[in-house]
Amino acid sequence: MNKDNSFSETESQKTEYLPKVRAIYQAVFELLEEGADLNSLTVSEITRKAGIGKGTAYEYFSDKEEMIGKAICYNVEVFCQKIYEGTEKEETLHDKINYVLLAMERQVPDANCIFRLVHVISTNSVTSRRFREVVEQQRLFGEMPVVSVIKRILGDVLKDREPLSEEKEAYIVMSIYSRILGYGMLLNERIFKQPEERASMRALVCRGICKEVEEIDIL
Repeated sequence: MNKDNSFSETESQKTEYLPKVRAIYQAVFELLEEGADLNSLTVSEITRKAGIGKGTAYEYFSDKEEMIGKAICYNVEVFCQKIYEGTEKEETLHDKINYVLLAMERQVPDANCIFRLVHVISTNSVTSRRFREVVEQQRLFGEMPVVSVIKRILGDVLKDREPLSEEKEAYIVMSIYSRILGYGMLLNERIFKQPEERASMRALVCRGICKEVEEIDIL
């Protein structure tokens, strides 16, 4: 399995890191944390939160959907980058996945950004179609950051083994992706607010992923 360079910066991505653009991204993130609805959120609310003029925002974005879509994508990418860097300190697949899940627990609002993005690009509303266009234009360094993190973790763990076939890699990435997203959704359930319940479910998810990877790797 080849490791990709999904998180390397390119010329086309430099705009993402301009101070005023990052202020807008941070403002969108904070508004979502506060419970703002994506469809009713306005440019005026975002720019007020960011501390910049409304006209300034249109120097960098064509419309509200582009502003919010790119903000969500940016925050997801930054969150995933930090998670991957943390997994590099862990040795086994179990410990790496456990680190990912613990990071999601510690930063539930950040994790929720991922689920917002998934929801936005999977629904059929007019607004969501525009969001999907933004995501497609961004291509998020080639693929969804969550998928990139999973591939890089697998690449680190399986680097001394025969590369997985394209079909096996696609299957196991899809499986891990769905388990991680499922776990993230459970974090908002009342029963999993307690550390003991989270720990039990986290252990089950880690064991399930490790077992499936081991089975697919030896088939």
